Amino acid sequence: MHEILVSEGYKLIDDAWGKHGRLTYLHNDDADRQFLADLTRTIRVAGWVRSQNELRTFRHPTTDEIIEIEPGGSETSGHFLHLMKPDQAMSNC
Repeated sequence: MHEILVSEGYKLIDDAWGKHGRLTYLHNDDADRQFLADLTRTIRVAGWVRSQNELRTFRHPTTDEIIEIEPGGSETSGHFLHLMKPDQAMSNC
């Protein structure tokens, strides 16, 4: 998954996979409707599906890992992408 995200312009900014079960990436583009549609098509090839109930969230049915898209905020251009182990995603709710 890392290679796919990097090829789509994401930069890994926090690798806490071993300790917290989470990778955080940054992308300079806003996560608008078109961007999310394009991302959906790209990661669908790797088995990811967009959540029907959670906004800006994708799940992998085989691994139960979760991708969450977080808008950047006032001091950040672009957005964040969090790739999380399933047990970590539930603890962030």
